[in-house]
Amino acid sequence: MTMLGKNFQAFLLFSFFLYAVPCYSLPLKTQGRWLVDERTGERVKLHCANWPAHVFPMLAEGLDKQPLPFIASEIVKNNYNCIRFTFSIHMFTRYANLTIEESFDRLNLKKAKAGVIKHNPFVLKMTVPQAYEAVVDVLGSYGLMIDADNHISEPIWCCSNDDGNGFPNDPHFDPEEWIEGLKMVAQRFKGKTQLISIGLRNEPRGKNQNATLWFDHYIMEAAAQVHQANPDVLVIASGLNFATDLTYFKSHSLKSNFDNKLIFEGHSYSWGGKGNPWVDGSVNKACADKIGSLNNNLAFVTDGENAVPLFFSEFGIDRKQMPARDDRFLSCFSTWAAEKDLDWGLWALQGSYYLRENVTNMEEYFGVLEIDWDRVKNPEVERRLGLLKQTLLDPKSTAPLSYIMYHPQSGACVGEGMDGQIRAGNCKGLTRWTHNGHEGPLELRRTGLCLKAIGDGLPPILTPDCSQTTWKPISASKLHLASKDHKGEYLCLHLEPPFAGNIVTKKCICVGDDPTCKDNPTSQWFKLVETNIEN
Repeated sequence: MTMLGKNFQAFLLFSFFLYAVPCYSLPLKTQGRWLVDERTGERVKLHCANWPAHVFPMLAEGLDKQPLPFIASEIVKNNYNCIRFTFSIHMFTRYANLTIEESFDRLNLKKAKAGVIKHNPFVLKMTVPQAYEAVVDVLGSYGLMIDADNHISEPIWCCSNDDGNGFPNDPHFDPEEWIEGLKMVAQRFKGKTQLISIGLRNEPRGKNQNATLWFDHYIMEAAAQVHQANPDVLVIASGLNFATDLTYFKSHSLKSNFDNKLIFEGHSYSWGGKGNPWVDGSVNKACADKIGSLNNNLAFVTDGENAVPLFFSEFGIDRKQMPARDDRFLSCFSTWAAEKDLDWGLWALQGSYYLRENVTNMEEYFGVLEIDWDRVKNPEVERRLGLLKQTLLDPKSTAPLSYIMYHPQSGACVGEGMDGQIRAGNCKGLTRWTHNGHEGPLELRRTGLCLKAIGDGLPPILTPDCSQTTWKPISASKLHLASKDHKGEYLCLHLEPPFAGNIVTKKCICVGDDPTCKDNPTSQWFKLVETNIEN
């Protein structure tokens, strides 16, 4: 064994004993729409962060800012259980013998290199593939699962319609080299069960897209080669049009699921479509349109007899500036992801880039971590994602379905407060609710107490008289929980910033059909989310 190998093994062993956490029993497989532990059959839900390594200099971002064990511990501390770890094909096919030190020197990244020497010197003499593997090993020692995501062929920023990497036989997307690179990754990680999956290609796109070629030829061939090289890993197939479109499977079936190893992935952000509907129009309609599109174009694959898991491997917001469109999109998306109890991956972990689009030390506004990678950027966003990091539906559970009342703008869930009122608080361990899902009493489960609106601006109360209390989801978004007052007018549950927890009922905001109503209704968005997990 080389001195480099001995030093890294010692480093890895130290990390394991210092920070070790329980690991999942891996590998995973599909069971209908769910991912399950192959040995026990227990459901495993992915709540991941994306961490790029695919861009020049082809090293996991941030190793110039903090020691790798510190970054891994921050991932775990913030309750992420996996990393979607990106790579470019050329890292393995063209730069396999290039060391990290040589890669930084080629780009004249003197300051970043000095940071790597200070915080993670063990990677400098490693080749690009060795350094990628070393990060996987350290993450695995923390109990984290890793999805090795083929983001692009060239080691450049991704993605655009005209970057030449969008579809097989584009100028920089050689399909033979692509499959060879995927095989190299699959073989390298055989036996390392912390690597649970290989994403075959991120966001196919561009004028040359063809659904039949992509799904019936290229995906089948790539998946077959990966599965043969490493039968343990899941293989992930992206939808077309930047991972937004799986509608080919409304009229076609998968030719193979590769021994219950193939899953789909999708992406969504606040942009896309015409204009900025989150600000310039009805927010309820914008949310309804977004959810309708997600269901119609992507989530339908999780339904029916031939259901397949959908890994929603990218969504995200500008956490630094928090523009209104991102804030409202996140509230909308969170209700949908909670309702579906999806596996997901947030864009992104990184607080900065060594070099992105010719800019050194560029800050990532979407990053979980600050530019110095030393703390969380905008902890409020992590609170808002709290419910999504819990498993809400268990295919093996025999418990009856009940509801969690979820307020996505704050990330809070609603339970019993003081003096017969309700209160918004932490989503762990709160009392469940029962409701018929349409219109009827809203009961605090197993208490015989139902929620009742008593007036505009007043807190609703819990009463044993359930015969006179009726609640229903209204508005285009179906995210307003409303009850009629004595005048027959709807009052909606309402929780305003700074989210101290006190809930009242108020006149409903923009619940009609007026497309010009631009008031922000998200303070009144409450979603009844199904669960069969007991407290």
